[in-house]
Amino acid sequence: MNNAILVLRTYFGIAFLVAGLDKLFHLDMAGKMFEMWFPGFGAAMLWLAIAIEVIGGVTLLSGYYTQYAAGLFIPFMLVATAVTWKIGGMDVISMVREMLVMNTAGGNTPVNLAYIAGLTALVLLNQRT
Repeated sequence: MNNAILVLRTYFGIAFLVAGLDKLFHLDMAGKMFEMWFPGFGAAMLWLAIAIEVIGGVTLLSGYYTQYAAGLFIPFMLVATAVTWKIGGMDVISMVREMLVMNTAGGNTPVNLAYIAGLTALVLLNQRT
């Protein structure tokens, strides 16, 4: 089980650290996106996202407080999913495909839901090292 935890911690740690640094290095572009998603609060939400992603990513990579860092990322990813939600298709199979496999409507829904599943696994593994 420790190898599985290491794989999940490493993947999500790098992914969130890179996402936070990408926002930091491209503040103008990220600021416009966040202002579109959170009118009037874009700058504050952007800096909050950067802090959560960078600090949380480093925390996951370090292996300390893994359960808490992963638990913090779950509501973070739920917000990201709600803000960027795009689902195409009208029948049930198409909608499930759009949510879990491949999103042809242009959203990140399958990736976001996969992140939530992986982060939930880290929380449930109850590792408090």
